[in-house]
Amino acid sequence: MHTDYLIIEPFLQDALQARLLQAAFELGLIDTLQTSGPLLSTQLFRNRPCDSAGGRFLVQVLIKAGVFSLVDDRIQFTPLFQRALNYRDLLLTKLQFATLVAPDFLLRMPQLLSSAEEFMETSTLFELFDYGRCHDVTHENCLLASRWMKLTTMLTRYEAPVCCDHFDFGQHRHLLDLGGNSGEFVLRVCQRFQQIQATVADLPVVCHVGVRHIAEFPEHTRIQFRPLHFLHDSFPTDADLITCKSVLHDWPDELAEAIIRKSFEALPSGGQFLIFEREAWDFSCESMPYGLLPVLLFFRSYRTPQWYLSQLESAGFCAISHKMIPLEVPFMLIRGQKK
Repeated sequence: MHTDYLIIEPFLQDALQARLLQAAFELGLIDTLQTSGPLLSTQLFRNRPCDSAGGRFLVQVLIKAGVFSLVDDRIQFTPLFQRALNYRDLLLTKLQFATLVAPDFLLRMPQLLSSAEEFMETSTLFELFDYGRCHDVTHENCLLASRWMKLTTMLTRYEAPVCCDHFDFGQHRHLLDLGGNSGEFVLRVCQRFQQIQATVADLPVVCHVGVRHIAEFPEHTRIQFRPLHFLHDSFPTDADLITCKSVLHDWPDELAEAIIRKSFEALPSGGQFLIFEREAWDFSCESMPYGLLPVLLFFRSYRTPQWYLSQLESAGFCAISHKMIPLEVPFMLIRGQKK
């Protein structure tokens, strides 16, 4: 199943346990155990920059976390963690970015609670996601964009197949993906649906990085990138499906409304509009695992399905529907059709 990747989530719940798991990767312990199998502690930590007390602390915490188990004094992976390593790329990316933004929560909580604007002035996350550096295609700007695009691309790599499970892209011929980032979303769609041609619309630097990202895949011949400013530029009118995957939450209400209206105007009769986004969730009910820190910082931005349903109706869409898809947080898949 395309949700099997959620098996990594138990290892991203607790901050200390997750940080020690990241340290085990950084020390090469995970690679060594994968290659050699169960080892005594003295064997595993030989020639590592870690003293005996530090090694014992790490192992004990990761036993509690369900990463390691001890059998005949030898350290080995638990069956659950062994399976989680099938999604090593996603696990490592989530660990890396959670550690990167953790100081935003620990050091800047008053600013975070005070206002989005005050927090954005000092936060690591919004320094990383600097869209103002995405207009001029320079080597430095491309390097900076590549850093945050690594996170968004990795999340999309696993979320896109879930979207494909719940929406029939086979009924469409040309997809326009607004804010399509590295092209990872349309790449996964094109891999499953051979008839699809796709256009990724995003800022110039993002498009430049995206072209390089998909170049190694045979589907790149069916994908084009189009630098586009959503508010100032006209949308292409040759697509019969427009998608917004994890993009509309970046925009305030009035501008998100404008994007929805412009999408309606660009679509032909019978064309569809698809939103695949995280829903606003209730923090009195849902947990806040360490691995979700990068997306939790956008807590002000996530909306209810009802908001989007209302906007699609106001824009003129018909046959509007909504489906909630439970992933590590609730996702919503909303569609509307132009008469």
